[in-house]
Amino acid sequence: MFYLIYCYLREHCFDKKVANYLSSILKVEEENKQKDNRIAIASLLCAVAYANHDTSDVELISIEKNLIKLLALDKEQVQVLMNLAKEEVQESTSIFDFTSQLEELDHETRISVIEAMWHTAYADDHLDEMEEAIIRRVAGLIYVPHSEFIRTKLKVLDEMK
Repeated sequence: MFYLIYCYLREHCFDKKVANYLSSILKVEEENKQKDNRIAIASLLCAVAYANHDTSDVELISIEKNLIKLLALDKEQVQVLMNLAKEEVQESTSIFDFTSQLEELDHETRISVIEAMWHTAYADDHLDEMEEAIIRRVAGLIYVPHSEFIRTKLKVLDEMK
């Protein structure tokens, strides 16, 4: 959990002395200082939930479950991550802010992100056109082929039956 806070502050803190101080307090290992894509993934899921300006509790629960599964985090870590992601989405001007941080993901993980986005979109049993548009845009930006975009959509729909 502390590592997530450190990453967030490191990305957004203008004073490098403060970031370095936090790093020393939190004892962040050097290999873990590489760009953390967890906030970006959580932000994309939140962007889907907030797309139609009518976020339901069931969508937030879906995000939580998907982040636990996708990122192998515990519930407390996911809560911190979701709070950071919510702020990121509100401050962001484009989903490119998040997709550009996912360059190093392997193909299967990219597909898993799209699938998690579909789960979030369908959590309230209604697919809003803005939700679908965001997922379509993200799939294109992270190089998920259209066939995989459709396959994951149909897979999620089938799971809902």
